[in-house]
Amino acid sequence: MTDLSRFLHLERSSLTGLVDRVERRGLVARARDARDRRACQVALTDEGTRLAVEAHRDVTVRLDALAGELPDADRDRLTSVITRLLSRHGALLGHPRDLAR
Repeated sequence: MTDLSRFLHLERSSLTGLVDRVERRGLVARARDARDRRACQVALTDEGTRLAVEAHRDVTVRLDALAGELPDADRDRLTSVITRLLSRHGALLGHPRDLAR
């Protein structure tokens, strides 16, 4: 929960309320952290995973439509720049990610 709070830039109380709501909708489940009983892990449920995959697909389709008429070289350049920006943003937040995956 602490990592999620930092990543989303939310106060713990706000994050707790958010997790409570999405848990009631069946999109996430909490589990006690085996290493630290004071902490809990939050994981997507099957329905949460399905919704996340669907949302990702929808965003991808829209981005492809927006960039669809760009020449391949421009699309590649745009992808490279956005990937660098997102990597830099993640590094500044202390969450470096390999966005090339």
